[in-house]
Amino acid sequence: MKTAFIALVVLTLIGCSKPTPEEAMHQAEQLLAQARTAADTVSSPDQLASVFAPGIEAMQGVADSYSGTPEAERALFSVAATYNNESQEFQKAIDAYHRYVSVYPEGEKAAVAMFLIGYIYNNQLGNVDSARAAYQRFLEKYPQHEMAVSAQFELNNLGKSPEELLPPPPPETKKPPVASARPKK
Repeated sequence: MKTAFIALVVLTLIGCSKPTPEEAMHQAEQLLAQARTAADTVSSPDQLASVFAPGIEAMQGVADSYSGTPEAERALFSVAATYNNESQEFQKAIDAYHRYVSVYPEGEKAAVAMFLIGYIYNNQLGNVDSARAAYQRFLEKYPQHEMAVSAQFELNNLGKSPEELLPPPPPETKKPPVASARPKK
């Protein structure tokens, strides 16, 4: 009886043990993969947000529970990217990118996160002033980054429509009349 009790306690502890960061990340990635599959059948933005909510929560849980690990850093960036690219909750994406930059200022994707803050402000939310400030911060911190040229382009063209950025079409020229190949009679 005593042995059975000990075995039960051990099994309970094993079953309730906290997963490793890798296991937790894998579970969160699976939830996001399921959400991507389900998103194909969704039509409204509210439904889209609710489809991705469990995966985002799982990723946020990895970031919170395993801070300082590579998985936590990847998970926090994934939260922001999912808000931006998949659930299309742009203000939440900006907030999550800010959090990533705050928690991991020297992180592998800190520069990308800073750039995307400006990009979302400008191209998704139409907030030119916030976009300008974000791009300026990016260029101050990362003047030699591969995305610096893009940031400067965005900064130089804030508020312009796509049509204003395209070169004008070439002027039409009249084609000379085509000579007939028939001999004259």
